[in-house]
Amino acid sequence: MTEFKLNRRQFALMSGASVATSIFMPAIARAQAPKAIRLAHHLQLESEQHIAAEAFATKVNDYSDGALEVTVLPAGQMGGQREIVESISLGLLEMGYGESGIYSSYVSQFGILALPYMYKDFDQWQRVVDGPVGQDLAAKLQAAGNIKIVNTLMAGYRSTFLRTRPIKTPEDFDGVKIRLPEAPAFVKTFAALGASPTPIPAPEMYSALQTGVVDAMEGSLETGFTYKIYEVCKYLSLTRHILNDGSFIINNDFLNGLTVEEQDAISRAGADVALEQRASHFDRTATWLKRLGEEGGITINEPNLVPFQQKLAALQEEFAAEAGATELLAQIRAA
Repeated sequence: MTEFKLNRRQFALMSGASVATSIFMPAIARAQAPKAIRLAHHLQLESEQHIAAEAFATKVNDYSDGALEVTVLPAGQMGGQREIVESISLGLLEMGYGESGIYSSYVSQFGILALPYMYKDFDQWQRVVDGPVGQDLAAKLQAAGNIKIVNTLMAGYRSTFLRTRPIKTPEDFDGVKIRLPEAPAFVKTFAALGASPTPIPAPEMYSALQTGVVDAMEGSLETGFTYKIYEVCKYLSLTRHILNDGSFIINNDFLNGLTVEEQDAISRAGADVALEQRASHFDRTATWLKRLGEEGGITINEPNLVPFQQKLAALQEEFAAEAGATELLAQIRAA
């Protein structure tokens, strides 16, 4: 009897331990599982932005000691750029890639960063986006759109790809149906040049050119190559009309729900990849230009930019006045 009672007691203790383990182990596993972050963008796998996103994902995991896990969703899996930014604002997506022209839907002054021929050079652009102007606009976007800018990347100069003829003077834009992003600053720029601006999401621009829905598109040299625009356009005119920014962004509510250490990991990783991407940008752009000519067989011309600058000069003041950004315009010019 004594031996039997002892075994029953042992069995009860062992059973209790087993039950306790089955109850508490999943909770422990859940606590240790990394927090998932989806980072979406509309660009191709060869793009600088995708390379930066993959580097960001690795650094976030390292800096957070595995507490955060970033999954990159490229090539428009979550829609075009406007849709991605909207999803982040609404909290349907944690992170993504956007740019100032799109942010102007939330903060109209943001569009001033995407106006034509705004910067003398890359150094001035850096002083603007990293300085008081960029910080002020980022704070406004955080408040109005529930979107926090993690870093700012160099998206580069935008030029013009055309199906049937090159651009040599501003007058050559008259009546040209041109694909551009869904951003007011871009629309106003090409309307001022006499073109017919046609906002189309990036995933649809190849087919729009192929079927003749538009005559031309504007964009970076990288976009022209990675989207194989050279297959549907015979000409590239280096109008270099806009020096464009881009940035990784995160839903502000999601960010605030992370620990201080996790927030710091995201901030550090963002700063690191921005420095790396900016440092390599112009070398990569030279490579894209060479490949467009040699591999893509596209005809490239460099028009005199002074007439284009003169034609669009008034747009800066007009846009600034409409957006309540006259003071910001003065700060940009003084940077």
